[in-house]
Amino acid sequence: MCAGTIYWAGISRVLYGAEETALLALTGDHAENPTLALPCRTVFASGQRPTEVLGPVPALQDEITALHRDFWQ
Repeated sequence: MCAGTIYWAGISRVLYGAEETALLALTGDHAENPTLALPCRTVFASGQRPTEVLGPVPALQDEITALHRDFWQ
């Protein structure tokens, strides 16, 4: 879910398992997944309500990356 949608939905805590840079390393310039190098923490810090961000989760990052690798190939 994008950070803007999370913010406008009033979600106050976000937990993510893998970083966008890991996905970019898998997809490159894939037309169906144009990445945006804008950390969610930056987006939330620009808002007027607090949003706690937790992640990435090192114990899950390899598993999540493997799932994405299988999907994008």
